[in-house]
Amino acid sequence: MAENKKIIICEYAYSALHDFASFAKFVSYAENLDQVEELFQNENCRKNYQHIWFELEIINASALSDWEDEGRPVDWKNYWESHYKQDSTELVNKLIAVLK
Repeated sequence: MAENKKIIICEYAYSALHDFASFAKFVSYAENLDQVEELFQNENCRKNYQHIWFELEIINASALSDWEDEGRPVDWKNYWESHYKQDSTELVNKLIAVLK
């Protein structure tokens, strides 16, 4: 059962990198996953997850601030990709590694 949850979370995480809105939704969703016991092998994995999630939240807050400063544009894909996607991808990969 935990493996199925992990697969779904990993797929969601990867799809969240598509755009800022998807990323923001994923970060919000992932906030409390550290409470799901079966997702983590041990307490160290849980702590690593919490640290990575916090870094994702920092990127999310920074991106949200920039998006609002730009007047909340409907098409913000290029800005997301040039300013935030690379760091977000690296962190999502770390988060997924912790879950595996």
